[in-house]
Amino acid sequence: MCRKEVVIAGFGEKPFFRRADSSTALLARLWRIALFGCVMALAGCAAIGRIGYDNLPTIALWRVDAYLSLNSVQRAQVTHHLEALHTWHRRTQIDAEVEFLTRIKQRVASGGVTEADARQWREQVLDVLRPIPEQAAPAIAELAATLEASQLARMQAEFARDNAKMRREWMPADRAERIEVRAKRYIERAEFLLGDLSSAQKQTARRLAAEAPPSEDQWFAQRLARQQDLVAILERIRTERPPQAIATQWVNEHLNRFVQVREGPERAGVESSLAAGDAMAVTLLSQATPKQKQHLLNRLQSWIDLLTSLKPKQTAGLS
Repeated sequence: MCRKEVVIAGFGEKPFFRRADSSTALLARLWRIALFGCVMALAGCAAIGRIGYDNLPTIALWRVDAYLSLNSVQRAQVTHHLEALHTWHRRTQIDAEVEFLTRIKQRVASGGVTEADARQWREQVLDVLRPIPEQAAPAIAELAATLEASQLARMQAEFARDNAKMRREWMPADRAERIEVRAKRYIERAEFLLGDLSSAQKQTARRLAAEAPPSEDQWFAQRLARQQDLVAILERIRTERPPQAIATQWVNEHLNRFVQVREGPERAGVESSLAAGDAMAVTLLSQATPKQKQHLLNRLQSWIDLLTSLKPKQTAGLS
């Protein structure tokens, strides 16, 4: 899989498309297996993107199994639901995703992208993705009812391993080192979209990284809280065995909360970081050379073309 994190707008602390193997919770994985964010993460080139999308059910099954060590019945159940979700996404969601990316491409091409544009894209993508948790929630609730306590313990251990890795890589204790790590993320994301940055542009990214609010701790606290919520919901379904409709509602509510900034003392810091990411995106776009702008437009068009190619082919004489 492509290891680049894809950010349409905002090179800040919390990109809203992230590769499938770095999401913070099992439910997020299940949600994202059909998302075009996953397609984008696989789309270093159109061929890789197509192969990746076609194999998303297999990739997702492997990730779910790594977290839960599924038994044979569960594995068959998850495979069935992942394939159904994949088919549903291909048939019903691609048009909206293409339209969303097309609007972004047109705005970038017109020039003068503002922080309001970046913020609006960050918010609008949630509307594009909103149908997916509703579609995925029943299957996740069904799986939760079959889980053993040992499987939830394994998932918690995997979370702890992921969190330790993220803390080590993203959150060094030394302030200067943390700023340097943040700047490296900004530059890598910017170069994925714009191509190579000049020395002056990299210096701008480093300056903005130093000026950005130190929100890694707040973001990490929200990550941990969402993981705890997930474990609590799965355990509640496992032990209480509520009716399917109730369990589905609990899962759907969790999935929708997952992409929202949680209430609490850390909310202001996270929102400030998101705004800083919007500002950085606009600043670097304003400094982009014609070649870099064309690189971004080409990248957006390649994703549009890829998504369009993923739509089911219409067969003559069949509805």
